[in-house]
This record gives sequence, C-alpha cells and structure tokens, in this order.
Amino acid sequence: MKRNFIIIVCVLAFIPCLTQCKGRSDTQLEEPSASATFAAFAQHFSSSTAFATATVGGREVLLTAQEVFGEGEDLEAVEATVFALDSAGRIVSLGSVRSQGSNYPVSLLDGRLMVAGHQFVYAYDLRGEMPELVLDKCFQGDGPELDAAFDTFELAKPIIFKRL
Repeated sequence: MKRNFIIIVCVLAFIPCLTQCKGRSDTQLEEPSASATFAAFAQHFSSSTAFATATVGGREVLLTAQEVFGEGEDLEAVEATVFALDSAGRIVSLGSVRSQGSNYPVSLLDGRLMVAGHQFVYAYDLRGEMPELVLDKCFQGDGPELDAAFDTFELAKPIIFKRL
C-alpha cells in the first residue's frame, strides 16, 4: 500500500512537468525567410559589396558583386557570387557567374541566370535539395545558333544590385 502511494505521488508530481514540456514541444518556431537570412548575412560583407536577390530555379538566391557599374543606386555587375539556402536553412555558396564586359550584365530570364560575352551565352539554373548551380544552356562559337542565343539574352533583364 505504501509503495502504491509513493507511485501515485510521483506520478502526480510529474504531471505539471509533462504538461509544460508538451506545451513547449507543440510550439513551432517560425523559421526566418530567405530574405531575412540573406539580409543578416549581408551585414558581414565589406561596404564595397553590392547585393541583389533573384528567383532562380524557383528558389530565392542572394547575389553579391564587388565590381558594379551604373549610375545612382541601381547598379549592374558582370560577375556575381551566388548563395542559396539548403534544405536545413543554411546559407551555401553555389559559385559565381561571369559575363564579359558591361554590355552583358548578369541577367535573369525565365528563372535562369544569364551571362554573355563576345562569343558565348550561358544560362544557369538551380537544382536539387542541396542546391546546385548548373550550366543549363551553353552557346559558343559563331553562327545562327549563337545569334539566336544573343537575341534571347537581349530579352533578359539585368539584375539590379544595391549597396547597403
């Protein structure tokens, strides 16, 4: 009897703890948005770095550029480093893209990053749970196929970078 009494007292003593623990585990914390995570990450770069966000392959990415050109606050870049969030919400560097001169700024068309130069047009896409920047289309050399690729590049919108 004494043993049963001790068990009942112990169970009654732990019920409030179990209720509080249950309440905590049921509460889900909202994860910060990609924009908020990128904004916090951008604070760690030098003041000369310019930033842009874009949606590539259906996923929001952060682009950083050291060398930008343009007038006023809206700047363009010929080279950019690309960052994204992985499935765990961590920032990962995906590499960089590079154009050839200010006539061909880093641009976006149909969810693809595009760069171009004298005899090339590249289109990059983002794929996978652990995001990967992949070369989706590549046009090099000369001829009608490259001419058509340049016509497509002309439809792309230059990505606008800003300094913080």
